[in-house]
Amino acid sequence: MIAGLPQADKSLFHKPDLFTLFTLIIGYRQHLRVVGTSMERTLKEGDLVTYKKLNPRNIDLEIGDIVVASHPKTKNKLIIKRIHRIYQNKFDLRGDNSLSSTDSRELGLFELDLIIGKVDKIFSN
Repeated sequence: MIAGLPQADKSLFHKPDLFTLFTLIIGYRQHLRVVGTSMERTLKEGDLVTYKKLNPRNIDLEIGDIVVASHPKTKNKLIIKRIHRIYQNKFDLRGDNSLSSTDSRELGLFELDLIIGKVDKIFSN
């Protein structure tokens, strides 16, 4: 447990329902398979997450949200991290497993345009 960080919202964990499958099929939601251990305790390697793409007219991000972002230094690489702090339009993104996470402590703050979506469902492996 990392002091000061909110705990995972257990309501995110559930089995796929028809609505989720339908929104995946029509492309409203995107999905990713978790690789690595940087978000362990919340996400384990092999878990599947779905996320909603950010709507530029309605940015609804809060401290504690898990987001999908573009890696600022590696083209075409996506990362999954938790919002630790928000500074106007810059975000401090951190992994829940601080010993195994490459995050804002190493990469710096993330601009809003690097954040692609907000994780809304987690399917444990």
